[in-house]
Amino acid sequence: MRTFLLAALAPTALALTAFSRVGAPLRGAAHPRASSSVVAAAGGPLSGAMPSGFELPGGGRAVILFDGVCNFCNAWVSFLLDNDEEGQFCFASLQSERGRELLAACGRSPDDLSTFVLIDGEGFHTQSSAALRVARQLRSPLLGAAARAFEPVPRVIRDSVYRLVANNRYRILGRDSDGAEPSCKLRAAADAELVAERFL
Repeated sequence: MRTFLLAALAPTALALTAFSRVGAPLRGAAHPRASSSVVAAAGGPLSGAMPSGFELPGGGRAVILFDGVCNFCNAWVSFLLDNDEEGQFCFASLQSERGRELLAACGRSPDDLSTFVLIDGEGFHTQSSAALRVARQLRSPLLGAAARAFEPVPRVIRDSVYRLVANNRYRILGRDSDGAEPSCKLRAAADAELVAERFL
């Protein structure tokens, strides 16, 4: 049911799915002690080229940087793993050392959690544009149709919707806390080894 809801929300807020988080943090996620409120302002450029000589980690696959303590985001990553049969994406939490390094390489603040970030062969992308690019690359008719429908919408409108959800994402499905019962499949011992190579 939860997976269905995530898929259903994608057409109206693909960028928002970038914050899907279910259960405890994924591999490499840290537990920030700061306030649970999310910074609304972008912590740097919203898109651009990567530095000269930059090479995609994870065997050249696109990288998704996500908020590792957000249950909504964790659910979204689980959804991607289920629907990315070709293994196009690898992942790193924004709070992890590798995630912070990649944020800095994008020219963004390594402490910024206001948006997930997609890094691919064309550079880096954030907010609704990043979500649409991810949706286009998955072999899902629903997500592909949603991406095509929302791409003509002016970015200022798309990003406004994205930020509305992003700024309230902890209220939607909550955030992980130390000692929580594993509810995300990525934390299960049986699954951890299967997906470990997808996480930086």
